[in-house]
Amino acid sequence: MSQGDSRYTRRGTRRADGGSGMGKKSARVVAIALVVVLATVGIAVAAMVRSNSFVTTTNRTDVSTSADGSSSREVVSDQSASSGDSATSAASDASTSAASDSSTSASSSDSTDEAARQADLELDPTRTTDWLDHSNGVKTVYLTFDDGPSENTEKVLDILDQYGAHATFFVTGMRSDYYDMIGEAYRRGNTIGLHTYTHDYATCYASVDAYFNDLDQIGQVVKDQIGYVPYLVRFPGGSSNTVSKSYCSGIMSALAPELLARGYQYYDWNVSSGDGGGSPLR
Repeated sequence: MSQGDSRYTRRGTRRADGGSGMGKKSARVVAIALVVVLATVGIAVAAMVRSNSFVTTTNRTDVSTSADGSSSREVVSDQSASSGDSATSAASDASTSAASDSSTSASSSDSTDEAARQADLELDPTRTTDWLDHSNGVKTVYLTFDDGPSENTEKVLDILDQYGAHATFFVTGMRSDYYDMIGEAYRRGNTIGLHTYTHDYATCYASVDAYFNDLDQIGQVVKDQIGYVPYLVRFPGGSSNTVSKSYCSGIMSALAPELLARGYQYYDWNVSSGDGGGSPLR
């Protein structure tokens, strides 16, 4: 019995003597009875402590209880740990839990960011996209690359990474052996747009239906890589090209409003840095 228990017993005895008026003999009997009871409780507590000083773990999903009644998550092995290891085990569990919580928090944040990114760029046929403008009034240069993916895509991505820049890639389906670079460009923080599947004027500008059939194909390719179809589109030759009339007169005048009506948005360019010049990337 601890010193604290003895003091508690003596105080209890005095209260019994003064409160009930019983004699010394009766007081001694009560004291002895209390000692016996407390000794019995002490033995039971000691047995419980001893029993719980060994935590037997069976698998990683068990919950173990320590001697002080606290619980620790995560079981790490199929071994028994003595009570001397309890503090270390608890600290390890706390550290593991904190790291897990931090990882979960980061993962949750990434998921939230990705969901917002998809919501901003995903095709929605009910969306009004007549010249969507997300500008904040600051003059901005938008880098765009057409006609990929190809053997040059990864080189372009590395250069962008080097300078901390991002771009929009208007892709085609001409090089299936490089489709994975669409997903890679997206994962590195770049935007993906659609530039038709074939990029063949005779095919995609044969009719309005032909154009959208072609666009649907490249949309599926992109969806396979990034998980959704973006609403960003660039017409081969631009929205005011004159080549398309050789295949279907007046098709651009029909395609532009129809594209918007289906939830897409098309973007042209106002500066060309030498598209199709043939200069190899260094």
